[in-house]
Amino acid sequence: MFTRPFFLSLKGILMKKLIPLFAFVFIVGTLPLLSGCGKPADPGAQGAAESAKPLGPDESILAMLNGVNNQQMEAVWNFLPASYQQDVNGIAHEFASKMDPEMYNGTFETGQRLAKLLKDKKEYILKNQMIQGLPVPPEKMDEFWDPTTNIISALVNSDLSSLDKLKSFDGGKFLSTTGNQLAKSVMALSSLVPQKEGEPSFSEKLKQTKVTVVKTEGDTATIKIEAPGEEPKEEEMVKVEGKWIPKNLADNWDTKMADVRKKLADLTPEQVTAQKEQTLAGIKQVNETLAKLENAKSEEEFNKTLSPILAPVAMLAPMMMMQLGQQPMMGGPGPGGPSLGENKPADPNQIVTIVIEKKLSNAEQDPIIEQILLSVDDSEQVNIVPMAEGETTIFKISPVTDVEAFAKKIKFGKPAKVDAKKRSITVELEK
Repeated sequence: MFTRPFFLSLKGILMKKLIPLFAFVFIVGTLPLLSGCGKPADPGAQGAAESAKPLGPDESILAMLNGVNNQQMEAVWNFLPASYQQDVNGIAHEFASKMDPEMYNGTFETGQRLAKLLKDKKEYILKNQMIQGLPVPPEKMDEFWDPTTNIISALVNSDLSSLDKLKSFDGGKFLSTTGNQLAKSVMALSSLVPQKEGEPSFSEKLKQTKVTVVKTEGDTATIKIEAPGEEPKEEEMVKVEGKWIPKNLADNWDTKMADVRKKLADLTPEQVTAQKEQTLAGIKQVNETLAKLENAKSEEEFNKTLSPILAPVAMLAPMMMMQLGQQPMMGGPGPGGPSLGENKPADPNQIVTIVIEKKLSNAEQDPIIEQILLSVDDSEQVNIVPMAEGETTIFKISPVTDVEAFAKKIKFGKPAKVDAKKRSITVELEK
């Protein structure tokens, strides 16, 4: 269930998912899936946390892993320093103050109707001919249905569901309630995914993961993370406001938060108003279809309305399944997200090749991949293909338009040679 690299996936939740998702979520108005947001934690709770024994760098990571494994997602929130929590909360509040209530609340109200329909009419939907014709065994569709619809229901009925709630949202509260519900459903889905013989489940890997301190010097430390089936990974940690977090997270937090705030500042009332008419028209159309499905008197009448909606999905499903099978994503296969080793053809004029005159192990490649993801404009769409050629390691990255501008963003080493014509960058690693 874990994909290479284990800790890169974990930090992906905090760095490549948490921060960029806030930008995406609170600017575009999409559901915040992986983040808590809201007002500062209750003073009493903060006092209790402050009086607790401070965690070491290894204990900090283990506490988060154990929390995730036990579906106690407040552990993710508690992992963050207080000022980071306030940053996230502030972004949520600012977004709530800028978004149009009719658009935002209407979207969630429609989502609530959809979630209820998916649960109430499960039997009708799974018997639909279009569903029956999908390249997924019916019994598997049935097994995955409830955990999936539970995720949708938890989100659309949560404290995210109205701007009034979002204006006073509490990240710790959200993760300790809705977050736990989501984690439970995700774990249920995880348990349904076939395992290779002898391979531990996702939950077992979390339980068996060992974290040890390699060295500590003041407010910096190095830890070693050992997960079953993964190469050992060393990670630099720093203490921020009394909490140990990955150095990479600390180094990039302020920049990412500034980017999000700038995008929010650029979100004008005129831009929101310009989207309103089209958005409300779309909501109205969906609601009209939902009403027909809700009021259907029989299974036949229900599926007479549903089948034309599902037809395009049924036609595309085989291609989608093949596409997903060809794109191993970090953190598991799925639509969107950065991909490693993708076979999809790319425009040669959008590919840049990074050359490192050293053969790097997977563990040595991981921090370089992290830095590449942090240097691109859209980490959700970037493709990274690492490969070894003798004693040389190559990373092919796309899409990249300006090679020289990309070279200036490289932080994991010194760009010794930049060839814009050949679209290659030779990098000397920092020693």
